[in-house]
Amino acid sequence: MHCALCQTQLFEVNSFLQFFGLIRHENSVLCESCRHNFDAINDQSCPACGRQQLNNDACYDCQRWQLNNRPSLHHRALYQYNDAMRLFMQQYKFNGDYKLRKIFNRELINLIHTSDMDLVVAVPVSQHTMMTRGFNQVASLLEGIELTEALQVKVTKKMQQSHFNRRARMKREQPFSIIDEKIIEGQSILLVDDVYTTGSTLHHAADLLLAHGADSVKSISLAR
Repeated sequence: MHCALCQTQLFEVNSFLQFFGLIRHENSVLCESCRHNFDAINDQSCPACGRQQLNNDACYDCQRWQLNNRPSLHHRALYQYNDAMRLFMQQYKFNGDYKLRKIFNRELINLIHTSDMDLVVAVPVSQHTMMTRGFNQVASLLEGIELTEALQVKVTKKMQQSHFNRRARMKREQPFSIIDEKIIEGQSILLVDDVYTTGSTLHHAADLLLAHGADSVKSISLAR
């Protein structure tokens, strides 16, 4: 077996418990060198959006959301959006390397299982993205989790977040519409995205779900 990113051969070492079948053996998909390049977010983070920082106060972005009378999201993320994560996203999301969906799958599933929710909703992609990329990068990261299709992109071609500067992202109009409000009424929803940048995408999605009867909305992402 080889590392999914650098193709270095992986040598799996079975632990004593794995050898006797007391715990399940899970193959690693990254070598230690590549794994080390990703920076996990620790306990010192913004309580609203999960941004890594030196304290546990609300970060600048969340203070701006609050000034605009927008409620804070209760968001958690696994990793910082550093150079390693940027390269991963380029290869997986923009180059369409579908096999890379497995790298963080188990960690995201574990994070979901620690969340209190009724439904898991992945941020949708446009029809154009589905035709050109061939997959929803968020839903694919969550392989093995039952997802509810509650949102859809309003327009056929949704401009990628990377095409907007920070100010434009914060001021974007609602990009989503509800598929069927009956399935979300009175439900606690966990929204999932790949990367939390300014929070605009998740705030728009959460606002819409709450406006159509969701009881509560929290969110997670792979990176922040």
